Amino acid sequence: MPRSRPASNPLSFHRHTGQYYVTRGGKRLYLGANQDVAIEKYHRLALGLQAVDRPTTHSPISVKELANRFLHVQQANWRSPETTLRGYRQWLSRFLTDHRGLRADELTVEIFAAWKLSLRRRSYSPESINHYLNAVRAIFSFGDQSGLLRKPPNLARVKNERRPTPGSNHKPLYRQADMQKLLSHADLQVRVMIFLGLNCGFGPKDIRDLTWNDFGGERVTLPRSKTGVCQTFLLWPETLQAIKELAKHRAGLIARLARRGRPRSDEGHVFMTKFWRPWSKDAVAEQFRKLCKKADVPCYGFYRLRHCASTAMSLVASPHVQRKFLRHTQLQQQVTYTHTPDAEVDAAISKARQKLLGTTEDQESGREQADVA
Repeated sequence: MPRSRPASNPLSFHRHTGQYYVTRGGKRLYLGANQDVAIEKYHRLALGLQAVDRPTTHSPISVKELANRFLHVQQANWRSPETTLRGYRQWLSRFLTDHRGLRADELTVEIFAAWKLSLRRRSYSPESINHYLNAVRAIFSFGDQSGLLRKPPNLARVKNERRPTPGSNHKPLYRQADMQKLLSHADLQVRVMIFLGLNCGFGPKDIRDLTWNDFGGERVTLPRSKTGVCQTFLLWPETLQAIKELAKHRAGLIARLARRGRPRSDEGHVFMTKFWRPWSKDAVAEQFRKLCKKADVPCYGFYRLRHCASTAMSLVASPHVQRKFLRHTQLQQQVTYTHTPDAEVDAAISKARQKLLGTTEDQESGREQADVA
């Protein structure tokens, strides 16, 4: 059997653990992942200057394996396993994509902090960044408590992003001018997404779940996967026209591909990528960030359109109507989505003054009556 290493190299490399080792007495002595350090340990071992740590039950595992074990075990503790599992898979996949092949014992606080900064540079919202950070902390805490890790890094040293309090000015909304710029620069599919976000308060997950069967006449009916609340929405003329254009364009594209011998089907999904796959939540967010950059509009995320719709609805409808519009189960949930502009507060203060003090004519009439008396 040919040697897997040159004779001048006394070390062997274990591919699965990513460490160098030597064999002594029929047992492997692991010397670490750094080759130079491993060679130095080997020579010191040969001179009898130091002992090498024997392999223990803590075998180095990858972060991907650690995440899979966490998801498998934690499903027994979640109140809504399916919904929570989808969330954790999304958050952990972002970390695994950015750190392919990373072993659990290689993660340091410095790497974790650098990843947080990279999420911030990619314009992720504070809520999304905190979700990602908390998910990674959760799997390493699980590994520590389960005995899978020797000494996990103290990831609590990297703090979460500050979340703006409900009603604060830290969550600016898109202005009317911003909306017009986005709609004018967007392609057909993204334009329909924006209209649905404003017209119906749809988020990226609703965009993913929407099918042609959900439309009927001038309405669209879609339950919210997070709460299970279903609502039928009346579509604006602009929204309805854009949807009709998208349906016509899709039918023409499918017909052209069929004539060329390349049959394709959207399988009932309204929004499809160029690879004929349904748009994921990350794809919607990424495409919207590119659109904001193209239109020279500050990017607050696609989900902020739902906040804009909620805020506008709060100014023209009662709280109970707003709750049904947002498909919430409880009335207080909509506070997070409502950001009343200062101008509306000023107008309300002026109207309250008229209720309390009356108009200028009423005040002058009152003074005249007092003078006569």
